[in-house]
Amino acid sequence: MSTIYHYTTVDALLGMLKECSSSNKNLKMWATHSIFLNDPTEYEYGKEVSRNLLREIEDELEIDEKERLSNHMYSGEMKNFFTQLEKDSSSRPKAVYDSIPYVISFSLESDILPMWTSYGKNGNGIAISINREALEQHLDSLDDNQPFTIRNCYYDCESNEWQAIKNSIKYQYELMLQIANGGDEGIVLVKQIDIIRLLNNQLSPFIKHEGYRYEREVRGKVYKAKEIKFRESRGSLIPYVEVDIPISCIEKIIIGPTADAERMRISLEILMRSRSIGGNIEIVSSEIPYRG
Repeated sequence: MSTIYHYTTVDALLGMLKECSSSNKNLKMWATHSIFLNDPTEYEYGKEVSRNLLREIEDELEIDEKERLSNHMYSGEMKNFFTQLEKDSSSRPKAVYDSIPYVISFSLESDILPMWTSYGKNGNGIAISINREALEQHLDSLDDNQPFTIRNCYYDCESNEWQAIKNSIKYQYELMLQIANGGDEGIVLVKQIDIIRLLNNQLSPFIKHEGYRYEREVRGKVYKAKEIKFRESRGSLIPYVEVDIPISCIEKIIIGPTADAERMRISLEILMRSRSIGGNIEIVSSEIPYRG
């Protein structure tokens, strides 16, 4: 069984439970616009790493510099051209370029001080423990408009999953070259779209800087935002979208190391009962000795 953790504040938990009841057993989590994350440059950083990966593949395939797709993959001209091409093609309904993604951040770390200080109100917050397997099964049960996809973030280029993606992109590139030799320019353009979509939509949003490795982030990326909402934080408006997480996927709630654990436990139990969702959700305290 795999478990992921969402570090947050008690205020945020109240917001997540605002519509929860015996007839609506969902936690509403907030997926934040990428520009407003702790590292506001990370999506651009991810795109640059993706482009470097494509360049690496083109080096291996000995592609002439003037013919490299990596030179144009994020240019306005190519973006506009591909967007229009997809509008004209009923067989290609999905956009090559998603809008800047909205993401929910989880961690593989269950009780780690840097996460408490950064995201758990300096230890006065909570961490929500979620059964990843159950959540992914729930997502798989939805239709093609399922709200988001979950994937571990990449901090280097050594993981097996990274290599698998690279091999997939390289295969698509080689296929495109074979088609180009046959002279079918229309299909070549379609293969270019496939390559860019793979990079821009499935890789870039999950790349993080090495300096954040300690977070061991698992990211939920929203790729079909229906209603954008806003909240205030430090004088700024933060765009976000709500995503339903079934209460049945929640295993426990961990109370931060500087909180009044006993009083917090009692209040959380009362809160759960008031929403008719207590059940099997365990409430435990952090084991870290920390005064804040």
